[in-house]
Order: sequence, then C-alpha cells, then structure tokens
Amino acid sequence: MRSYAQYCPVAKASEILGDRWTLLIVRELLGGASGFNELQRGLPGISRSVLTDRMRALERAEVVERRTGPKGRTLGYRLTPAGRDLQPVVQAIGEWGATWSFTDPRPEELDPDLLIVWIARHVDRERLPPRRIVVRFDFREPRRRYWMVLEPSEVSVCLQHPGFEVDLEVSVDTTALYRVYLGLTELSSAIRAGQVTMSGPRDLQRGFGVWFTWSAFASASRSAEERRAAASRLEDAQRVRTRTSRSVVFGDG
Repeated sequence: MRSYAQYCPVAKASEILGDRWTLLIVRELLGGASGFNELQRGLPGISRSVLTDRMRALERAEVVERRTGPKGRTLGYRLTPAGRDLQPVVQAIGEWGATWSFTDPRPEELDPDLLIVWIARHVDRERLPPRRIVVRFDFREPRRRYWMVLEPSEVSVCLQHPGFEVDLEVSVDTTALYRVYLGLTELSSAIRAGQVTMSGPRDLQRGFGVWFTWSAFASASRSAEERRAAASRLEDAQRVRTRTSRSVVFGDG
C-alpha cells in the first residue's frame, strides 16, 4: 500500500482501494463470493499471488475479514461493515462507467464462464416457480454449455449435467447476452433478432424474462445518453484561484 502523503479522505481511500484488482475483488465479495477459488474464478487474469496480496492488504485495512476453522484453516472471506459500506461506492463507479466509458466489447472481454455466474447472482427468487427449474444454456461463440438450477431457496450453475430433467433450453449469442445483461439491449429485441432462442414450455419461456434482474448497472446503461445530456447542462464547479509569488494555481480547494 503506497502512501500519497496527503491528509485527505480521497487520498486515504485511494491508498486502500487504488491498486489494480482491488475494487473488482470488492465487487465480487459484494456479489456473494466468499472462497478464494470462487474469487479467482470471478476475476479471470488475476494470479493467485496477486489475489493473496490484495486480500491481505484488505484485511490489514479492516475491509475484509477471514473466516477460519478450528485449526486456523481459512474457510472464506467476508466484508466487514467498512467493506459493506463500499456498496454505494462500487455502484456509483459502475454507473459512471456505464455512462461515460462503455464502448463495444473487445472479443477477449466476452467470457461466458463469468457471464453465467453474474446472471445466476441476479435471480429474483420471489418470481421463480415453486418447483425446481433447470435451464440449459448453449453459448454459440465461443461454444459453451451450462446448466442453471433454479429453486426459490438456491440457485446454482453446473458445468456438467446436474442429473435433473432439463425444463428449458436457451441458445444464445454471447455478445447479445452480455448486452441484455448490461441493459444495452432488451431481451425481447435479442429474441426477435434470433440472438436468443428458447425451447420448452411457453410459460417457462415467458418466465425467463422476469426471473432475472440483470446487472445492477443495467439501468445506468439504458439511460446513459440521457445522463450525459443532463451532465452537459451542469455548470462547471466554482474554481478557487490561489496566487503565490511565483505562479498562479487553480485547484479545488
């Protein structure tokens, strides 16, 4: 953790959260991840050594705490009250990103393994049928297959057949499903375009559209143009001019 040598709340927070991967680790913990391997799966590209280093730093900062067993073995991690208080911070950063920096995805950014986990985290269990529903997802490019087991008490993703009868088969274009999840495209539009197709009982096909709440940033994505227009109408913040003997400096005070 590097110090900015400034007695400022932004500087102090940046010392804790400014390292690469740190905010994404917090994002995963807020999303329900708890185990080390689960965190690593949600952060493709991070090495185990870097993840270990970041978790230790977050522990020292009392943002994260370890859950240990009787012999001191790490069982998992959870956010402290300080960590949970980052929820609106992560939400605000995500909304800013959806408004100002969300371009078309690069091929290497489209990860079906990650997307299916994100979708599973955003299931509205109160809208699920009272019985277990098994949905098979077939991703077209890259080709992947997953089974999502939906129950009011639990949602799980399986990489192999779960042993239950499949109720609904969903074939998807990876890019299109990313856009649906992130609020850039309506599910109905993706279905009409053939980017998402379903096979199964009609009531389950209709239900598919209401079982998922999609990304927490979907609303910001849908309203990005409106948000940018509103921001452009705001006046610049008042600046403070500080004069020194040698120069004129403009700052925020």
